[in-house]
Amino acid sequence: MPKKKSRFKIILVIGLLILASIAIWIGVDYTWVPPEPPVITEKPLSIQRHPSNVYTWGIDISHHQGDVKWKMMIGDHRPDFIFLKATEGNHFKDNRFNTYKNEIKKLGILFSGYHFMRFNQNGKTQALHFLEMAQPQKGELIPVVDIEYQRHLYTDEIAQRNIDLFMETIRSAIGVYPIVYCEEKYFHKYLKKKYKDNIILWIANYKRKPTVAHDLWQKTSKYNHPSFRGRIDFNLLHDERIGLQDLILK
Repeated sequence: MPKKKSRFKIILVIGLLILASIAIWIGVDYTWVPPEPPVITEKPLSIQRHPSNVYTWGIDISHHQGDVKWKMMIGDHRPDFIFLKATEGNHFKDNRFNTYKNEIKKLGILFSGYHFMRFNQNGKTQALHFLEMAQPQKGELIPVVDIEYQRHLYTDEIAQRNIDLFMETIRSAIGVYPIVYCEEKYFHKYLKKKYKDNIILWIANYKRKPTVAHDLWQKTSKYNHPSFRGRIDFNLLHDERIGLQDLILK
């Protein structure tokens, strides 16, 4: 009997600890409200648009792609631009970012880093973390923030505050808002009201051409390229709306 009681107590304690952890996690996600974004009196720079009517395509990659056969990026297989993952949330750093970056620079392909946004983590901290890793430079493409579905718990207020913190922190550092990658529903929910005319918009839609005014379109995630073992994302520049040179950080 004593052994059974001791075992029951251990199970009870473990169960209570698990419940307490879940309660803390939910509480933090739903009650912590980030501060207001920094006040910037200067209006955002207008997006310069010089339609080129030139077929322009590119890819976006991360550590998931593993080893890349860079020498295969020639001829019709040479992308016009590449976005590569740099960071996620407050702490994650893509361990392939610097390697990929150096190889892309050797090829002379336009590129920039992107950050995967976590709605339930401080947006300013995320932006500073991203800037430290990506180190965007003039002559490269404008850096990107990835705003998409995630399982973490958050309220719309928290998500909006953190997005605003991220966006304004980036603008205060490099002079422009980051390119925004998202699905159409997230554009309408978090971006349309405040950022519609001040961002370069990159929409992901694998079923049809986006219905919102967009500058880049992620058309498929199943593109076959000889440099990669698996399928990758394929993106088209909306060349009737904007030119590739307009995406360069100046």
